[in-house]
Amino acid sequence: MNRFLTTIFMLSLISFMILLSSFIEYDNHESITEYNVYYPFENLYNNESIIDSIMTNKSNIELIKANKLNEIESKFYEIESIYKANIFRDLNFKLSIQIEEREPLAYYEKKDSYIDLSGKIIKRNKKLDDRLPTLLGNPSINNIKIVVDVIKAFNEDDFLNQELKRIWFNEDELFFKLNNFQFDIRFGDNNKMNKKLEMLKGFCIYNLENKGNETYKQIDLVYDNQLIAIKK
Repeated sequence: MNRFLTTIFMLSLISFMILLSSFIEYDNHESITEYNVYYPFENLYNNESIIDSIMTNKSNIELIKANKLNEIESKFYEIESIYKANIFRDLNFKLSIQIEEREPLAYYEKKDSYIDLSGKIIKRNKKLDDRLPTLLGNPSINNIKIVVDVIKAFNEDDFLNQELKRIWFNEDELFFKLNNFQFDIRFGDNNKMNKKLEMLKGFCIYNLENKGNETYKQIDLVYDNQLIAIKK
C-alpha cells in the first residue's frame, strides 16, 4: 500500500514538474523581444533604430507579453514613412514585423523631405534615388497635389518617365525643367494635363530631330490647345 502511494506521489510530482516547466517555457517565450523585420517591397528608409526603440520600450514589452500586438502596430503608424505594418508570431513563436513603406515621388528641397503618392511629406533620414525630381520653393498643400498628379502622369509615360528634373511654382503657376532639354516649361495647372503632355512630347521629339537648329528658353503650355516656344 505504501509502495502504491509512493508511486502515485512520484507520478503526481513528475506531472507537476512537467506542467511547471511548460508554464516557465511559455513565460520565457512571452518575454522574448527578439524579432525579424520583413519588407515585401524595398527598404527605402532608415527606420531600424525607431522600430528597435518601440520594440525594446518597457511598456511595449508588457504589451507584447500580453499579446496586445495591435497596440504595437498602432505605434508603427506614428512613423511617417510607414504605409502598412503587421506584427505577428511565426510558427516558432517568434515575433515578425512586416513593413510596407510609402513610395517617394519627389524630393522637397526646402524641407529636406520626400513627397509620396498621396502628397504626404516625409522627413528624410537617408538619401534616396538621385533620379527623383526636386521640388523647389514652399508650395501650398493644393499645389503639392498638383505636383503629385503631374509626376504620376510623367512616370506612366514611356517617353517622359524620369525626365522631370526640377519643379517650382511662380504665382501658383507650375514650372518644371527636364533632364535632357535646356528649356523651362510653363505648365500652369493640371487642367487638360494629358493634352499638355502630348504637345510637350511632340515638341521634345521635334527638338531632338532638329537639334542645333534653334534654341529655346521656355515652352508655354498654359494656352488652350497650343504650345508657344520662346526662343533664346
